[in-house]
Amino acid sequence: MIEKHHGELTEGCKRCAKGEKLVLFVTGLCPRNCLYCPLSQEKKNKDVVFANEQQISSPQELIEEVKLSGATGAGITGGDPIARLHRTCEFISKLKEQFGKDFHIHLYTSLNLLTEEKIAKLEAAGLDELRIHPDLDSRDEWPKLDLLKDLKIETVIEVPAIPKKEKQILELINYAKDKVKAFNLNELELAQTKIPEFAKQGWKTDKDTVTIKDSEKTALNIIKKARGWHVRIHYCSARFKDEIQFIERIKHYAHLAALPTDIITESGTLLRGAIYSSIKPLQEKFPKETFTQDKDRILASAKFVKTHFKELPKCAIIEEYPTRDKTEIYKEFLN
Repeated sequence: MIEKHHGELTEGCKRCAKGEKLVLFVTGLCPRNCLYCPLSQEKKNKDVVFANEQQISSPQELIEEVKLSGATGAGITGGDPIARLHRTCEFISKLKEQFGKDFHIHLYTSLNLLTEEKIAKLEAAGLDELRIHPDLDSRDEWPKLDLLKDLKIETVIEVPAIPKKEKQILELINYAKDKVKAFNLNELELAQTKIPEFAKQGWKTDKDTVTIKDSEKTALNIIKKARGWHVRIHYCSARFKDEIQFIERIKHYAHLAALPTDIITESGTLLRGAIYSSIKPLQEKFPKETFTQDKDRILASAKFVKTHFKELPKCAIIEEYPTRDKTEIYKEFLN
């Protein structure tokens, strides 16, 4: 059986696996236009900021989202965060100031904008881990990897496991193995905004998924062939990112956001009762029950709503995410 990683995972990966990382999207601006870029039209080439998919406009809003999510670290992405270096460094500094040095922060960037001066500013702000995404089809920027040799922070090269690019990825690993501390290979997924481009490349999805056929095979072959080089190398599957990491992150939210009347499901969603009424008549009629005003609805236990729905105004059983947007994934009206 071929291993999916060789050597110890970076701290950033360890915390991602536990769902403890907030995703901070600093900007959609980027000097590159990667064929497989997964950014939506809402973000690509737009100078916008999101924290766990919630649009924000200040460090204080970011800090509030960290508190809501229970994160112990953040992964900073884009676009290219270095395209807005001042903003990125400010966010890093504020996070460290608020949550302490153990709040782990990693950042993704390309080589295009990287300089010794910019790395120094990121280090001074408190960055813990720098993840570089080199161009596999051009070596023009590869010499900049020498800037990473003697850094105290963790340095990682992270690229997608593109079918038929096994040779180029192995060449990159061999070139950089004495310059960075670890390598990550990501399973390639279909970018919804790039479907024609994917088809042109001959990249096909596996049946009933959005993952690209032979991407995992490519990654595992690379790990097997690179074992003799004694490098730390890790394969991150789409399922791991989209299911395991996401569910673990949602569970952290749930334990902080759940009301005493909520039921937390195995996947971290909240099962609750919703009553579309004003709260005072309910408190007068059912004084021993716990009700919570939540904008245009009153929240109560699902058990209470199921038991008393005939005596209540419009009411429902709902299941929703514990995040700020409270996205509903199930709703059943009882009357």
